[in-house]
Amino acid sequence: MKFNQCRVTCLAILMLVAMEAQTLHAAEPIVTTDLLNIRRATAIDVSRTGHLAVASIHSLTRTMSDANGDAENTTPQWTYHQNSHLFLYHLDGRTPPRQLTFGERFDADPQISPDGRRIAFIRRPQPNGISERDNAAAQLWIMPVDGGEALQRTQLEHGAFNPVWSPDGSSILVRSTLPLRELPGTPNWSWDRPGRQFGDADGESANAAPAGSRSEIRNWLEHNAHAANPVIIHRLHFQDEQAIHTAHVFTQLFIVSMTNLDAPPRQITSAFADHNDAAFSHDGSQIVYCRKPETSQHPDRILEQEIRRINTDGSNDQLLLAMDGWSLQSPQPSRDGTLLAYTGQLIDNPAYRFSQLGIASLEGNGVGEAVWLTDSQRFDAEAYDIRWMTTRPALLFRTAMRGSFPIMQASPGLLEPVPYIAGAEGEFPGIHTYDTGGGATVYALTEPTNPCVLRMRDAGGNDTLLADLNSWVADKRLSMPTEKWLERPDGTRVQYWIMEPTDRQSGTTYPLALEIHGGPMVMWGPGEFTMWLEYQLLCSWGYGVVYANPRGSAGYGEAFQRGNEQNWGDGPAGDVLAAVDAALLEPWVDPDRLVVTGGSYAGYLTAWIVGHDHRFKAAVAQRGVYDLTTFFGEGNAWQLVPFMFGGYPWDARTRPILQRESPFTYVNRIRTPLLIIHASNDLRTGVSQSEMLFRALAAQGRPVEYVRYPNAGHDLSRTGDPLHRLDRLNRIIEFFERFIDNERTAPTAHSTN
Repeated sequence: MKFNQCRVTCLAILMLVAMEAQTLHAAEPIVTTDLLNIRRATAIDVSRTGHLAVASIHSLTRTMSDANGDAENTTPQWTYHQNSHLFLYHLDGRTPPRQLTFGERFDADPQISPDGRRIAFIRRPQPNGISERDNAAAQLWIMPVDGGEALQRTQLEHGAFNPVWSPDGSSILVRSTLPLRELPGTPNWSWDRPGRQFGDADGESANAAPAGSRSEIRNWLEHNAHAANPVIIHRLHFQDEQAIHTAHVFTQLFIVSMTNLDAPPRQITSAFADHNDAAFSHDGSQIVYCRKPETSQHPDRILEQEIRRINTDGSNDQLLLAMDGWSLQSPQPSRDGTLLAYTGQLIDNPAYRFSQLGIASLEGNGVGEAVWLTDSQRFDAEAYDIRWMTTRPALLFRTAMRGSFPIMQASPGLLEPVPYIAGAEGEFPGIHTYDTGGGATVYALTEPTNPCVLRMRDAGGNDTLLADLNSWVADKRLSMPTEKWLERPDGTRVQYWIMEPTDRQSGTTYPLALEIHGGPMVMWGPGEFTMWLEYQLLCSWGYGVVYANPRGSAGYGEAFQRGNEQNWGDGPAGDVLAAVDAALLEPWVDPDRLVVTGGSYAGYLTAWIVGHDHRFKAAVAQRGVYDLTTFFGEGNAWQLVPFMFGGYPWDARTRPILQRESPFTYVNRIRTPLLIIHASNDLRTGVSQSEMLFRALAAQGRPVEYVRYPNAGHDLSRTGDPLHRLDRLNRIIEFFERFIDNERTAPTAHSTN
C-alpha cells in the first residue's frame, strides 16, 4: 500500500516536472523583432465624471513588398511605420475597450469634452521614423465618443497642438508656432545682427536685385535668407534637435469655436515669446499661461518665466505671478477657481535645481501669498506633471524616486507629499503618463514583467488592470532584476540592479553587460520603459545585465545630484564600476567576458571608462559627448557646460576642468574594441563628437568601428525609424559577440513578427 502511494506520488511529481518543462519549452525567448510587438500609452485623458478614459497607443508595424518586382531578389523588402491610435475605455469594468482610429495614422493628445460626448485630438503625419513631428501638418480633429467619422477642425498654416477644452465645451484652446515676421509690431530686444535692425529689409519686395542699389541688394539677400538658402545664424539658440533654426518662431494661442464650425481659429496672443502650458480659468472667461518676460534682452538669454492671464477675446493680457530668479511652469487653476497650482525651478543653476510644486490663492486681479508644497526640506525630489484631483482639494504629480516613478499626492493640509500610487516595498513602478477625473486615476505602468499596461485606481483605493497592452509577453521567457545597494569609500550609497541571463544554468558562467544611463541627471529603474526590451534581449542572448544610478542621477536628493558637479568622469565611473565589482561576486558572472554600453551622457561615460579601465572586452559608445569644448559649440545642450562646470571654455579656470573631464583627452589610452554609434542629424550632442573620437582611434590603429544613422536625431533609439532601432539593437550585440566567447545559441522565436 505504501509502495503504491509512493509510486503514485512519484508519477505525479514526474508529470508536474514534465508539464513545467513543456511550459518552459513553449515559452519563447525575447528577440529583436519583439520591438514591433510593443505597445505603449503616450497620453491619457479621463472624463470629468470618471466614467471614461481615452488613450493614445503607440505601436510599430512593418509590411512586406514584392522585393521591388525583382524576381531574382528573394530578400524581403520591409516598410516600417510608426502609428498612434486612440482607444476608448469605459471605467465601469463591464464594457470592453474600443479602438477609435485606425490605419497608418499618428493620432495623439486626446481630450474628452466636458459633457463626455466628443474627443478632441491632434492628427499628425505618419512620422516615418523621424522623431521630430511636422507641426505644420498637425491639426485639430474632433470625433464623437460613440463612434463615427472624425472631423478636421483647423487648417492653420503652421499647425495646431496641445488642445484644451473650455469648461463649457464651447471652444478649444490650441497652440501654433508663428514666425516673427507674421507677428505685428517690432520686438523691443536686439535682433542680434550687428549693424542691422528689425524690418530694415523686405524679403518679399519686388525691389530686389543681385546687382543694384544697397537697398535692392539687401532685399535680395533677405529673400534668399527667407528661403533658407543660405541660412543666416544670428541667435544663441540656433539649433533644434535635428535642424538649424532659420528664423525666430514663437508659439501663440488660438481659440477654436465648437459652436460655429465654420468660424476660423481666432488668435488671441501676439507677443514675441513662446506661450506655454495654457489652461482655462474655472469659468472659461480667461486663460492662464507661461512665457518669458518681455525685456530689452533677447529671449534666448532669459531663463526666467512668469505666469500671465488673458481674456479669451485676447484683451487684458496681464502678469499674474512672477518670482525673481525662478522659472514658473504648468499653471493650473483649481476647479472652484480659488487656487492656482504651478511648478517652479530656481534658475541659478538649473542643472541641479528640482522643479517644485507651489500654490497661490486667486484674488481678483492677482494672486495671494504663494506657498511651496514641495521643497528640499519636505520633499527632496522633482515634482512634475501635476493634476488637480476632482474629489478633494489636493494635487497629484509624478516624480523620480530611488529607482521608481510613482504618483504622489500633495495638498495644503499635508506637511509633506505622500505616495498615491507607488507600489509595495521592493517594487519599482514606472508610471510614465496618467490622468485623473471623478475619483478615477488611469495610468500607464512599466514593470519588469510587462513594458506597458493600463491600470485604474478608483476613489476607494482599489487598483485594477484596465488593459494589458502587451499580452504577448506572457508567452516569453523573461529575466527579473534584483535590487542591491553599495557604499563607496566616500560614503556615497549607490543603488543598482542585476539581471541574470534568461534560463541560467547552475555551474555555468556568462558574460555581463554594464548598461549606463544618460542625462546625466536622469534615473533608471526596473520601470524604465525605454530600456525594457534592450535589457531583456541581452538576457535572452545569455548576458547578465547590471545597471546603476551613479552620483549625479536624479531621484536621490539634490546633494546626490550635485555629486557630478565638475566631475563627470571619475566619480560616476567609479560608482558604475563598483556595481560591476559587486556583480562579479555572483557565481555565474565571468570576469573575463565583460562588455559596456550607454548613450548620450552614457556614451561619454563609456568612452571615459575604456580610456581609464581595460577590463571590458568590447564597448559601444552611443550618441555621446567626447570633447566638452567642442560640445559647447555644436550641441544644443551646450548650456550644460557653464551649468555643470562653472564657466566657459575660454575662462582660464574652466578650460583645464573641461580638458580634464573630456574623454577625448585620454583617447591615446583606449585599447578596448569600440563601436561608435551616432545619428547624422543629432544636434543635441553634435556630430563631430563621434567623428573626432573615431578619427583619433583610427589614426592610432586602434580597434574601432563607426556607425552613422542617416536622417536621424538624438532620440533614434526611442522614437526613431523602426529599421534604425532594430539595426541598433542587433549591431550592439553583434559587436559584443565578436570579442567574447558566447556559447548561447542566438535566440529565435517560432512565431513570425
